[in-house]
Amino acid sequence: MPYLHNQCTMPTSRFDRRATHNYLVYILIALLMVGTLLSWQAWTRTSNFRNFHQQLAITSVTGAVDELELLFSELQRSMRLFTDDQAALLENIARDSGNDSAWEQLEDAVWKHFPEYFGLTLTDTAGNVLRPDSDNKVGKLCQQDIHTFIDQGYWQQGYVHPSPLAYHFDIMVPWGNVKQPHGVFFLSFHPRTLVRILQQMQSPGHELLLLRRDRTGLIEVTGEGSRNQLKRETTLNPGELARIIYSLPVADSRWEVADLPLEKLFRTEAVHNWTSAALMFSAFVIAGLLMLSQLRHKEQRRLQAEEQALQHQNDLAHVDRLNIMGEMASGLAHELNQPLSAISTYCQAGLRIIKTSGEKPEKLVHALEQAASQALRAGKIIHRMRRFSSKGKVRRSQMDLNKVIRNAVSFVEPELDKKGITLQLELTSDLPPVVADSIQIEQVILNLLHNAIEAMVAGNSTIRNLAVTSRQTDTGPVEIMVHDTGPGLDTATVDRIFDTFFSTKEDGMGLGLAISHSIVEAHGGQLHVDSVTGAGTTFYFTLPVSGT
Repeated sequence: MPYLHNQCTMPTSRFDRRATHNYLVYILIALLMVGTLLSWQAWTRTSNFRNFHQQLAITSVTGAVDELELLFSELQRSMRLFTDDQAALLENIARDSGNDSAWEQLEDAVWKHFPEYFGLTLTDTAGNVLRPDSDNKVGKLCQQDIHTFIDQGYWQQGYVHPSPLAYHFDIMVPWGNVKQPHGVFFLSFHPRTLVRILQQMQSPGHELLLLRRDRTGLIEVTGEGSRNQLKRETTLNPGELARIIYSLPVADSRWEVADLPLEKLFRTEAVHNWTSAALMFSAFVIAGLLMLSQLRHKEQRRLQAEEQALQHQNDLAHVDRLNIMGEMASGLAHELNQPLSAISTYCQAGLRIIKTSGEKPEKLVHALEQAASQALRAGKIIHRMRRFSSKGKVRRSQMDLNKVIRNAVSFVEPELDKKGITLQLELTSDLPPVVADSIQIEQVILNLLHNAIEAMVAGNSTIRNLAVTSRQTDTGPVEIMVHDTGPGLDTATVDRIFDTFFSTKEDGMGLGLAISHSIVEAHGGQLHVDSVTGAGTTFYFTLPVSGT
């Protein structure tokens, strides 16, 4: 019966609230840590995603610029080789610009070497067109660029620019003598090559744009085609300009390549990461609630078991009190017999006084008062016996411990007188109040008193002294001590004295001290024993004072 020694008598509702509060605190701390970790993880993933696509944009833009510059450089180199190879034909056209046969021969040669060309022209050193452009494919902007190219000494690798007519881009090189060129050889090309480069270099979720540097946000070419083929506005709006991750100018041109991520790219990733974190956090919340529910269910089962154990302990305590009452019945009967006999005597005397008119009324009053006093005394004795042996719920309240000690002593006073035992009470008058169940504490004291009396009688002690002391210890709790001058206990008995069903008496049940030990511990105190063989035994227990 292990429940006798470590009982928790804290009210169920209070303990349940405190346990639930503790579980909630632990779960909230765990959820806070999980939420912080998941938030950090979502933020990190989103940041890593952005950094990754930043690197993709840099790589894509740099690669596209390199490819475009290489394209322009190769076209320029090919055009220089072409002019060197066709030098005689070019000089012939320069001498006779109206020679249709020579011009057709030049167009055929250009078509073979540059199948994607759009238009061509040939100028002298002053920038004058040697052969008028009947199709108007070389516009004023192209002619201005030719003059700029000549004025700057033909030093640029190529002057690349678009044309609003039949969208194309132009490249020009000097022709004739290297040190003293004869003029400018000019070709326009379709933008299909530019489109293919942008398509190859752009990453999924991104769009590479060829923009005009001199006009903010103006689109020249995208992976979908040239400006005139787009199904969208040809100028970037402020929101799109803000979304551009990286851009890089193309050397010797009016263009720059920019990387524009899709509008929902980063927002979709952020929503995905934070949604995943929220779902995972929700799973932890559900798990925490289920855990709390299981813990509460388990706690309720434990509290029910404790209540059953406490009820069983109370039943055993009641049995023990009845046992004590049975053992003290003869002494109590003797004590009750005296007041009842006195009542009878006084009542008879009163009757005689009434019958004999010669007696004074004062004596009649005195006789009746004594009868009433003795009846009241008998009633109090019976009331104490009924209160002590009654079975009820544990009720704790502030109490005067010295009063409880005196009540307990009053039960054994007849037995002390009968067996020649001297009682010594040393009760500290200013003891602080304790919160306890007075019946149970009285039961503990009575057990200790009764055991002390039996020890001295059974041991045939010549000196029979019983001392009961109360005091407040230096550490705060109140201590009650019961000392007898009996034969004492050996070490083996001391080690087992509080075990359930262990008794030094042949007819003992072995419950009294075990229950007393459990009651004291349930009140937050400790019950101890000190004994030396032949020198008596001292039982003492502590109780915490009210408010501690």
